[in-house]
Amino acid sequence: MQRHTGTFTALGDDGRQYTVHVFTDFTATGEGPHAEVEGQKELRTEDGWQINRLQKGRYQVAQTGVVLCSNAPDAP
Repeated sequence: MQRHTGTFTALGDDGRQYTVHVFTDFTATGEGPHAEVEGQKELRTEDGWQINRLQKGRYQVAQTGVVLCSNAPDAP
């Protein structure tokens, strides 16, 4: 199951500010009703565009090639 697990802002090399949403996959472990393991994270813009993580604090919007930078402490 995928859940929204965070939001942070990033500045694009096009001068725009982007809101980035973090979605995380969770898998049940079978070790109780609430036991689950956190899996892969997916990043998307507010418009739903896919974001690729280049390294911590640097990302790229897949559809446009715009590079995003963020120093937000909760940015993956």
